[in-house]
Amino acid sequence: MAEKNQMDFNLNKDRLREDLHNYTEDFVLEKMEEILKNKEDFNDFCTCENCLLDIASYTLNRIPAKYIASPRGSLHAKLIEFEHQVNVDIVSVVTRAIRIISKNPRHNSGEVCEDDN
Repeated sequence: MAEKNQMDFNLNKDRLREDLHNYTEDFVLEKMEEILKNKEDFNDFCTCENCLLDIASYTLNRIPAKYIASPRGSLHAKLIEFEHQVNVDIVSVVTRAIRIISKNPRHNSGEVCEDDN
């Protein structure tokens, strides 16, 4: 009987994906914007979509993911605690990513990136 129940079970992966969210992505994108707007060191940095995606990818691959299924109640408090814990790490990694990507952009040096148009 247990085998039949397992065979009849269908996981609604699309529905679950809609409700899962990696909060770290939001936090990294907010920090990227804050750093790029406020740091004079990065005034000449290319902000085309390729470069920005590379910064985000570099950073997200080095910071722990924090998935949530609901932004309510005590979970929200835990997210605030998470922000405080990783804020310094994220700022450091984003800054490093900007420096690395600016020296090695995916677009060719002679190529006009979307940001330059």
